Amino acid sequence: MSPKFGLLGNLGGVRDTLWEHGILLNLGYVYEGATNAVGGTRTLARGAAQFTAKGLFDFEKMFGLEGGSGVVTLSQRHGRDLTLDAHLGTQTSVEEIYGRSRIWRLSQFWYDQKFGPWVDLKIGRMPSGDDFAGFACEFQLNALCGAPTGKIAGNYIYNFPVSQWATRLRVGTADTAYVQVGAYQVNPDNLVEGFSFNFSKGTGALILSEAGWFPKFGGSGYAGSYKVGGWYETSGGNDVYLNDRRLPFAQYRGQPLHHDGRNGLYFVGVQEVYRPDPANTVRNVSAFVRAVASDRDTSVYSAQVTSGLVYKGWCAERPNDWIGLGVGQTTPNPRAVEAIEQGNLINRTNRRMPAQERFVEAFYSIAVTDNVVVRPNIQYITRRATPEHKPDVVVFGLTSLITF
Repeated sequence: MSPKFGLLGNLGGVRDTLWEHGILLNLGYVYEGATNAVGGTRTLARGAAQFTAKGLFDFEKMFGLEGGSGVVTLSQRHGRDLTLDAHLGTQTSVEEIYGRSRIWRLSQFWYDQKFGPWVDLKIGRMPSGDDFAGFACEFQLNALCGAPTGKIAGNYIYNFPVSQWATRLRVGTADTAYVQVGAYQVNPDNLVEGFSFNFSKGTGALILSEAGWFPKFGGSGYAGSYKVGGWYETSGGNDVYLNDRRLPFAQYRGQPLHHDGRNGLYFVGVQEVYRPDPANTVRNVSAFVRAVASDRDTSVYSAQVTSGLVYKGWCAERPNDWIGLGVGQTTPNPRAVEAIEQGNLINRTNRRMPAQERFVEAFYSIAVTDNVVVRPNIQYITRRATPEHKPDVVVFGLTSLITF
């Protein structure tokens, strides 16, 4: 059976022929626009976008290699970020698609081999969020989109579109339960180079482990997805408060105390809670909760918690339209806040301090066609006011997604 193709269709049978030989090619484009109604130093409208070209390869069809598959994805981001240009002063971006340099990237380049129904080995270049702490990106606010690990530890945990050399071993299945472990090279060169194959600039390894459970509850089989995991990063980082004599750095200067490793824990839970028609699994309400915490020795932001609801097919006449509501809070590391406060007082400076940030986004997703989606949204972010930044930010956004 052929997969569903995008706006370009079957291209006169070319795509069907490729799929018969194990090759599926997809193109995608995402545009996110935003304007600030409240907050910032001036009112602006900005937009950012991402183009992706993805190839999926079934090696069993191509070479008779049972259980083998591969993916190659190129991406390119462009545009401007309202968060930066309007000086909103928020920790999270109001356009999640912006960031990680406006360059072409090799975002995925991996081979996956299944050994029977229970063992799965993946190796190549991949973002950690593809396999660990995975979460759908349905909101435009960055804090509510994708794997939460990179939201507070983004200086060494890289989500899409940044990839790194890695391997992941999973035992179990995505239908019932699994345990998995992965190792990713930490290489800051990947932040500025889209096609870097240089191992020598790596600074360490990011080791992740995760357990997943996928139950079904009730007579209608309401589906759930629960993931709990943690990480340890070997290159380490500087203490946010102490110097190498274990005294407050702001007061006694010297060199920052260096820690040999960085670590954290996370939880991602999604649970179907309601169906208008118990027999129709497409139309449903799902609730989600995500929590992530990183070590307080090296992290500027130490925790983030998010939750929300997504109602897919809320209207029987519009079964592909969605409504979503997400809320959350990002908490700064009090040790980092104290260090900056001391530094500002001693040095008579006004260095910006990290502040607790609460946020809300509501969206309505309109399926114009099967391949064109328009998703207007409104975002509200509140944080402690500073001389440079107002406490409240209100943003009107619009996400557009096209599959070719």
